[in-house]
Amino acid sequence: MIDFLVIGSGYGGAAIAARLAPRGRLLLIERGKWWEPGQFPRGIAGLTRNYMSTRNPTGLWAMRLGAGTGNAFASAFGGSSAVNYGITVQPEDDAFEDWPVKASELAPYFDKAREVLHPEPNPIGDELGDKQFLDEIEPGRRYDIENTIDWALCDQCGRCVPGCNRGAKRSLDKSYLPLAMNAGAEMCLETRVTDLAPASGGGWRVELTPTAGGDSRRVTAKQVIIAAGTLGTLDLLQRVRDNVPVGPMFGQRMSMNGDGLAFLYDTRHRLSSHSGAPISTCARIPFTDPDGKRRTLMVMSGRVPAAAMRFTGAALTVIGELIRDRQADVERQQRWFRRMRDLLTVDGKGALSHSFMYKLDGQDSNRGTANLGNGGASIDWADYAEDPLMKFAEQRLGEWARKVGGTVVPNVAKLPGMRSFSVHPLGGCRMGADVGDGVVDDVGRVFRPDGSVYEGLRIADGSVIRTSLGVPPSFTISAIAERIAASIDSGLAS
Repeated sequence: MIDFLVIGSGYGGAAIAARLAPRGRLLLIERGKWWEPGQFPRGIAGLTRNYMSTRNPTGLWAMRLGAGTGNAFASAFGGSSAVNYGITVQPEDDAFEDWPVKASELAPYFDKAREVLHPEPNPIGDELGDKQFLDEIEPGRRYDIENTIDWALCDQCGRCVPGCNRGAKRSLDKSYLPLAMNAGAEMCLETRVTDLAPASGGGWRVELTPTAGGDSRRVTAKQVIIAAGTLGTLDLLQRVRDNVPVGPMFGQRMSMNGDGLAFLYDTRHRLSSHSGAPISTCARIPFTDPDGKRRTLMVMSGRVPAAAMRFTGAALTVIGELIRDRQADVERQQRWFRRMRDLLTVDGKGALSHSFMYKLDGQDSNRGTANLGNGGASIDWADYAEDPLMKFAEQRLGEWARKVGGTVVPNVAKLPGMRSFSVHPLGGCRMGADVGDGVVDDVGRVFRPDGSVYEGLRIADGSVIRTSLGVPPSFTISAIAERIAASIDSGLAS
């Protein structure tokens, strides 16, 4: 019998595996494949070819569409770390005020995660123009970002998304996962968990099936830790609900983590959107919602991924002319030169190089609900674009435009045919004080419908995040997983 079976190799699963592998036989299951530098897609056509589908079950990425929303996710060894910017930001303490675990209790686990992830600031961040722009537009609110990137190898090419082909990114296959493998963990890649049930002799019976199809096999494990990512965990628990019934909060109170996208297009300021360099700074702006709750909006110095730069430059040229322009007549000649240049090539002389991509994270009101249809879990939240956070963000962007010129291309979700989009779906199995308040307790143990907890079954990924965080969630997921691993280890010691 296996001691620990971990489902998923993202931030939660990788941290759990690294800490528990020295404590017994550990098997980690990952439905995706191991993407090596040089294998990641390089353009829109490559992204299309590597979309995960029934015809391409080991594709790199996929998305799910719900009422009013879309959510993208990665399928790879190392989860989203393979394709993201490696942004590592700790939430403000008030993000945890409604949680069954206090910010002070999580603090030492953030420290443990930081030691492994080893984030660092961009050494050329001061040269990119974003810091100076934010200092002018939001004085005193700039917060510089650290990334899990080996800057000595990084050439600032802008291809962090959808994957670094230079090997500069410190993705989880270079941090937590090697710790697990060096301690003897077994990695079972390109494999799905198709069934999960209590075993008759104790522990858990798990059915494993090759992602691309083939014969299944069964294993038994004393403890199972589900860390398949928010949507993947919802899919699995929905599939096995007859064997593993859970409480009434399953699929409820989900968050998009305040994700949003807008542009302040063709301003008077020379910025760096044309370079696509990793996101290096942000502004953290407080606001009060209609219920009087203090929340935070994080506006990152967004980067258009290099793979989409030509498309974005051309699209904004058209959209910018359809929206009433705030620039003065004396600037029109320069404006037209920059915009027309973007139709030919994207470089430092075009309009995109004078644009600020307003990439948001923030504390939304987590009113999403899981749609658990046959196509896989998605989030229904029809009026997400009208959330108080989104309204505040749109108002703030208008204020910026009045200060520095430019054309406001507001929340793209409001454009015809578009919807709110997130790469940080959270919740659905949120932490709670009891079964009426959450799906898991403060150390990830899954509640039975009667309020007791399942022996040897835990969840450790974004689905347990109770409320929106206001920052990218990877660092928080790692810290929570560190705490869950410590709880398991403590139980073994006793």
